[in-house]
Amino acid sequence: MKKTLFILLAVITFCSCLKEKKKNLEDVIAEFNRHVEKIDKVEYNVQRIDTFSDGFAWNNTGYALIEKRPQDKMFGFSFYGKRDDLDKANFYENSKAFEIKDQKKSFKSIYHKGVLGSPGGQMVIENIFQLDSVYKNLELLEKKNKYILKYSFEADTVYEITDREKIIELRKKDFFPIKIINRRKSLGNNSMYQYELKNIKINQEVKSSVSDIKNEISKFQYIGEKQQTPNPILNKQFPKIDLPYLQNDNKNLILENGKVILIDFWEVWCSPCIKSFPKVQELNTKYNEDLLVIGVVTENKESAIKLIQEKNITFQNLLGDQTIHEKYRVHSFPRYFLIDKEGKVKKEYVGYSEDIEKDIQNLISE
Repeated sequence: MKKTLFILLAVITFCSCLKEKKKNLEDVIAEFNRHVEKIDKVEYNVQRIDTFSDGFAWNNTGYALIEKRPQDKMFGFSFYGKRDDLDKANFYENSKAFEIKDQKKSFKSIYHKGVLGSPGGQMVIENIFQLDSVYKNLELLEKKNKYILKYSFEADTVYEITDREKIIELRKKDFFPIKIINRRKSLGNNSMYQYELKNIKINQEVKSSVSDIKNEISKFQYIGEKQQTPNPILNKQFPKIDLPYLQNDNKNLILENGKVILIDFWEVWCSPCIKSFPKVQELNTKYNEDLLVIGVVTENKESAIKLIQEKNITFQNLLGDQTIHEKYRVHSFPRYFLIDKEGKVKKEYVGYSEDIEKDIQNLISE
């Protein structure tokens, strides 16, 4: 009897030890990778909160369906995403992206490389199937029902980003992310981006599929390129610009005809804008006698001034407002407009294009 009791106690003690054994960092990463390997598709509801350097908070909720596509060279997945506050969604598959309007039963093609910035794309977490492999430090915390990974990263000298941190909360039952927080400091100003996931369904739990949505969309009216409305200012006299200089808001620049003009609409928080600065600066230097380059920025004045000083930008920048965006129909950044010597808007570019220099040369030679 005593021997039996001793064995029973030993078994209970052994099982308790197994139960209480904590996972270390390597264990958690290995478990995450093991579970993710088995995932083919996932859907979730999400709340995304972006807190910008000026204190403004952008708070939206939505839905995303993501399916793995290892052959996809851009993201490695296809997706359907929709924000709750808008009657439009976005769909991506095999380097093709679309905007869908449910009420109008219509859809149109959009630029696929910018699809994650679209309203539906904003609900998609790009690296949901992988953890960061390059970091400065990584710490593991354990709570009752979740593991917490706390990352810190080296400063990004290209975009002047410091104090980069990321927190990922993984639920214990399947090591799937339930919350992701990114913090950083850009030009001395703090910002934060947060995703919180709910109603997560994986594989067989997901009743819909990208193919189902694709089939449903195929019944809608396709709005082709010819049906899409071009910017109404093209081939017309450019809308008047009477704006204060960024570094001297007591004085306004009034644009007049005579030179070819390149207008660069940008913002401090726009990484592609900053990445394109050297190319725009090069155009300004190379064609200075025949070309006037003007930058227009509307937010974070002090940070914008600091940025152009640090980047040695010599072309003139103006402090814009919502009115100038409305005049030029600017809804994304960077956005460029090329104006000929007679003052007509000849070209519009969504994002920097290598065609800009060729078009400048053609307009100068006219």
